[in-house]
Parts: sequence; structure tokens; C-alpha cells
Amino acid sequence: MDPSTFALQAVGGFTVGALIGYALRKATKWLLLAVGFMLLPVFGLWYVGVLNVNWEGINTLVGRLVEWLGINLSSMSLALASAGTFGISGILGFFFGISGGFRHNVFPVEASTERFVKRKKGEKQ
Repeated sequence: MDPSTFALQAVGGFTVGALIGYALRKATKWLLLAVGFMLLPVFGLWYVGVLNVNWEGINTLVGRLVEWLGINLSSMSLALASAGTFGISGILGFFFGISGGFRHNVFPVEASTERFVKRKKGEKQ
């Protein structure tokens, strides 16, 4: 494999993985917010005594969901790892995107140059 193809696959995989990770991070944030707002009245009514919640059923459902995610994520990671350069750089990009790597500055600005309010020359703080 020539170096330009290798670099293109590595950069492309990282970019695709980072975008997927970033989108998944944002979608998960909104999904958890929506589920929280939907469950808030249920917990309120349970606390008051209007509803009776089957906690054993919820525990079983969560256990099955975790098991399903474990099986499917392990098979997906094996498929990406066997994809070569694109897959490995895609996994690295995914972790970069899901960790919020886009919001950090590469060249941080010194704290003394940042001001919330711009003051006139000679004015005391």
C-alpha cells in the first residue's frame, strides 16, 4: 500500500469515527434529557402513591439491554478492527468525538488576555 492511500484511509477513518462519536454524544444527551422528562411525572406519581412501579421488571429490562449492547458492541468492534487502517483510525476518532475533543482549543489563549468586559484604558478594576 502506498503512503498516500494509507494516509487517506487513516484520516478518513478518523474523521468518520470522530463525526459518528460526536453525533452519538449529542443524540445521547438529548435522548437522556427526553427520557428524564418523561420519567419525572412517573416518579412523582409513584412518590405520591398514585402509581405502582414494577421495579423487578425494570431491573430485568435494563439487564437485557446491557447484555444486548455488550454482544452487539463487541461484534461491531471486531468488525472495525478487522477493517485495517480505516477501522483502527475510525475507533480512535470515535473515542475522540465521544469524549468531546472538538471543544478544546489546540492553542490555548492566555488567561490574562481574556476578559469578560472590555475596560477603557486607565480604568481600575
